[in-house]
Amino acid sequence: MCGIAGILSERDADLSIIRAMTDVQSHRGPDGAGFALIGNDQSLQVALNRTLPSAHGHLALGHRRLAIIDTSSAGLQPFVSADEQLAMVFNGEVYNYVELRQELKSLGVEFRTATDSEVILAAYRQWGTDCFSRFNGMWALAIWDKRQGRLVLSRDRFGIKPLHLTQHEGKLYFASEIKALLTLPGLPRRLNKTIAADFLRWGTVNHTQETFFQGITAFPPGHYASIDMSQSPVLAPVAFWRPPSDDRLAARSVSAGNAEDEFRTLFSSAVDLRMRSDVPVGACLSGGLDSSAIVCQVAEGLSDDHRLATFTSASTDPAFDERSWSDLVIEKCGTEPHTVFPGEEGFGADLDALILTQEEPFPTASIYAQYLLMKSARDADIPVLLDGQGADEALCGYRKYLVYALLESAKQNQWASFLSGLTSLAIRGDRGLLRLSEGVRYLPAFLRRGNADPMAGLVQSGFQDDWDKSSPGSTLTTYRSSERQIDDLLRFSVPPLLRYEDRNSMAWSIESRVPFLDFRLVEYLLELPTKTKISKGQTKALMRNALRGLVPDAILDRRDKMGFVTAQNQWMQGSLGKAISAAFRSPDFALGALVDPQRAETLLNAEGYWSGAALNAAFRIFILNRWAQLHNVDIG
Repeated sequence: MCGIAGILSERDADLSIIRAMTDVQSHRGPDGAGFALIGNDQSLQVALNRTLPSAHGHLALGHRRLAIIDTSSAGLQPFVSADEQLAMVFNGEVYNYVELRQELKSLGVEFRTATDSEVILAAYRQWGTDCFSRFNGMWALAIWDKRQGRLVLSRDRFGIKPLHLTQHEGKLYFASEIKALLTLPGLPRRLNKTIAADFLRWGTVNHTQETFFQGITAFPPGHYASIDMSQSPVLAPVAFWRPPSDDRLAARSVSAGNAEDEFRTLFSSAVDLRMRSDVPVGACLSGGLDSSAIVCQVAEGLSDDHRLATFTSASTDPAFDERSWSDLVIEKCGTEPHTVFPGEEGFGADLDALILTQEEPFPTASIYAQYLLMKSARDADIPVLLDGQGADEALCGYRKYLVYALLESAKQNQWASFLSGLTSLAIRGDRGLLRLSEGVRYLPAFLRRGNADPMAGLVQSGFQDDWDKSSPGSTLTTYRSSERQIDDLLRFSVPPLLRYEDRNSMAWSIESRVPFLDFRLVEYLLELPTKTKISKGQTKALMRNALRGLVPDAILDRRDKMGFVTAQNQWMQGSLGKAISAAFRSPDFALGALVDPQRAETLLNAEGYWSGAALNAAFRIFILNRWAQLHNVDIG
């Protein structure tokens, strides 16, 4: 797990900015730094833990190291092949490197180190860009291939690890974090108004490859690009992975018992692979099903004298405290618990640091709890954490999927299933299903009018066109739950969660691993019929049944999970609300060209059913405004 940076120029140029691009990401890799410089004649210079003697060349690569696998100096990057024909900077982990190493050794490949980096480079040499489909892990990488005169970029299937790009003054720049690109002299910092409209109106972020910075994009997940270094840099990403094709979605015929057996096998394998580490591994624990399942699975494989460190967010307010649930897992598994208490005062003190850490705006304060958890892990010297991102999307865990399942039955004229599901939902269904204010963007258009749009009347005329074109999200017209799952996995739910996860963890030099996004598990779950994932008004039915006996029954049966939450709306009645009001009244308010700050302040006093939506809108305006101020963004 690391931070990478790179510059590709068609001609020999001063690439000294690579140092600043790399250094600004030092939090991603406190255990080492390295650079590689490739000249127009394809000559290679490498400097590990020191600066390059020259900064002129054709391609520059930078790396910051967080040592997780083979913590010796053999793992320093850029990693160069023995014949110096290949060089790579890599961020992430390829968990099945052990199996790939054995396969490559059987083909005659010899290894010098115990790193997964060397395995990646050997796999690329052996199989070319086909190697990416063999990897099970998370990565963003750049490989210089002297033999073909190419630079190859690649990002894992779900975009767990970030890779951002911009083209400026004829050069291609790329890096793990946007802040590395912002070191470039003369690079404009202009607001992407399309993305800003989507954020302010619907709260969506990271749903496209565009960012809030105009001209800075994200490399698409599940793709690679092979760039001819003899020409002006041109990106043409090629997909090496796609979700199951339409004829495979929800089409697998399998009994309930066999589905549960296969789930247990895949889930166990996903967790076991992500326990591979040469440093201590811990886990996030919220008390919900996903994190509890991971902790219980890990604990089952540990020796009696090994206590797993777990990290939980709690509250002194019983309405936001889930320790009664997490304590069940702590007691069952004998973990070493660590607890953080996100509070209003702390959020205010840490807000600017959190905004700078995240690099782009965020729609709620809930990510602050995760930010503190990661800090707690660093304080406890646990540099790797397992977390439960992706489970809700892969297993139909969100409440909306209950409705989609009913609509799917009705569309297919399966009325007995529809009536049975509706009855079970009414009697036994997950709590909170009808809290429509929590998901305004999922409502039909006629219900999103009027009070459903708390920002109606706030938008300035120069921003109205962008506002009117903004979409609430999915354009799917199908009732198939599996297609909604793919939309959430690849666009609307998982991408922002992964951005929060990556930035919050790496801010404290923590590697976060997400077993539920093992591609084998995701593909299998997408191919299962909806009825195996949702049953009798209950989400995640497959996992609940499959893990009976491993996870405490009380957690398997609970239907009121909150997640890592904060009392944001309560805070907005106190000091946070005062800070928002002051920001809207300030002469330094940055968003005046987008929204009317005086009218925006009225959102803080909204009453009635949609008051929650109004407060959320006010929070989004406040965060976008502060983000623009901290980054000196030209609103335009």
